[in-house]
Amino acid sequence: MFAIPASRRPLFLGLLGSVALILLLHNVYTPRASLIPFISRPIRPFDPDDGQPTNLPLGLETEDYRVRDRVERMRGFCEAEDPFEREYGRTNLRVTRAYEGSHQRLRQLMHKALRGEALTISAIGGSVTKGHQVWVNEIWFHKFWEWFTDYVGSDVQVTEVNGAAPATGSDYFSFCFPLHIPTDSDLIFVELAVNDEGILEHVENMENLLRGLLDLPHKPAVILMEAMAFSNGGMGGGGGRMHLPVAQYYDVPVINQRHPLANHFARYPQLVRPYFAQDWWGNPDMRHINSRGHRDLGMLAASLVKDAACSMLSEPDFHVPPPLDQHEEARRMALIMGNTPADSAKEGEGSVRTAEQAREEDDLLQEAQYHWPEQSHAWRKNPAEGEEIGELMPGMWTTPVEYGLMPRIRVLNGWNPNLDFVVPPFHPTCLSTRAKEPQFNLTPSANQDWEYWVHPEHLDKPYLVARVPGARVSFELETSVGLVKMYSLRSKTFGLGSVKCWADDEVDKSVRVDGWWDNGDANIGRFASIRDDLPPGLHTITCELLEDTKDPDGGHEFRMISMMR
Repeated sequence: MFAIPASRRPLFLGLLGSVALILLLHNVYTPRASLIPFISRPIRPFDPDDGQPTNLPLGLETEDYRVRDRVERMRGFCEAEDPFEREYGRTNLRVTRAYEGSHQRLRQLMHKALRGEALTISAIGGSVTKGHQVWVNEIWFHKFWEWFTDYVGSDVQVTEVNGAAPATGSDYFSFCFPLHIPTDSDLIFVELAVNDEGILEHVENMENLLRGLLDLPHKPAVILMEAMAFSNGGMGGGGGRMHLPVAQYYDVPVINQRHPLANHFARYPQLVRPYFAQDWWGNPDMRHINSRGHRDLGMLAASLVKDAACSMLSEPDFHVPPPLDQHEEARRMALIMGNTPADSAKEGEGSVRTAEQAREEDDLLQEAQYHWPEQSHAWRKNPAEGEEIGELMPGMWTTPVEYGLMPRIRVLNGWNPNLDFVVPPFHPTCLSTRAKEPQFNLTPSANQDWEYWVHPEHLDKPYLVARVPGARVSFELETSVGLVKMYSLRSKTFGLGSVKCWADDEVDKSVRVDGWWDNGDANIGRFASIRDDLPPGLHTITCELLEDTKDPDGGHEFRMISMMR
């Protein structure tokens, strides 16, 4: 037990956030609410009618009775029979969770819901999430939204944004996701495992996408979804095999509908027709689940969110924390090492922490670590000869304040102990035929024989198309990192041709991009690097349709979707 010296109080107030309120309410020591919501210990409010402390159950102790009502309501769902377990069975639910992770960002999402904040939930994906062969109200993402709005209550505004784009993969969305979903999303689903192939480059693409999403202003929760499909891969799936290790590294949950169903369907093939949509000839479309499959996929996501919420609500010291400010991440990390950003700045100016200051900080850290696992506790070395205080060492295992933070090193990078080595934020720019805002339209600066074209049977698939060899199109793009990529459709059956693209007047450095490929029935977009060594500044990118084509039937049509920088 100790009292914070007046000279040090502002420092510790900045570190622990809500200490000011507690110090005003108590003239003796009371456990302080720290920055970490799940180790905070709440205080009992006073009833506004009689001024006496309330006798609310632990976890409902809050001055905002609307929050209390939301907590009570949500706990009611948790205490009732689990409808997902009744329908699917706990074992099947467990099997679908390829990776659950720490739940940290899902917990933060539920904190927002319990505070009554307006929420935006978004989805990016391919034709499955776009709703190929099902009605809009049958899409799995909409079914999840229906469940979620009921779960959080009618007084919480929940906006759904379906940003899916058919025939696109993680390469496209890693650059173009801001064109399709709001950057202030609070929960983002990513369904791209069906469209991505099981190739190594999709590890990098998914990592870029996750880094971009996780670093958005609201620090959203992100969940990867793999829909059931028997295309673009073996029985083990396609791109999901590349996505899983990236998601695990970034602590992003993964729901895989395939896991409990693939072997089951192999034993009972008669189940395929009632679970998949039909193609134009009445055969099962093994790439697109039907309305029943969509509902199941949405409910698998709902089950994960519900379990994360119920686990949080069951903790004996649960309370709803105040919103985190923009400097929260730095303060959380500073707490791990027992010093604040202000301390670090002072040390950089040459000041030395005294033994008394170290003891005060150790006391605060010990209090903050009260509910941490033993192996996560920080400890201080014995002072070496000539030292007044020993070095503060972090615990051996991950601390609760680290969950949800961005990794310092990329997933495929080698080990690097240099703390100055940090991957910079990924903030891409994309100009696309599928842009919803004019400033992101793919608009040529010069054009000869290219046209804007929309597939008559799929109005959500617009392209910039050339059909006559020699057709040229140019774009003026400004790049700060020297990188320019082009995204275009690939197909074995659409009669697609080839283009060559170059920067400025350097035709000798042109890159050939083929629209035809020998990849089964996969008709999807892929990107190609035009240049990765351009000096920063404005450049002109030109593409010309070639007479030479890889299509066995001599097709020349080329469908461009976007330029990325």
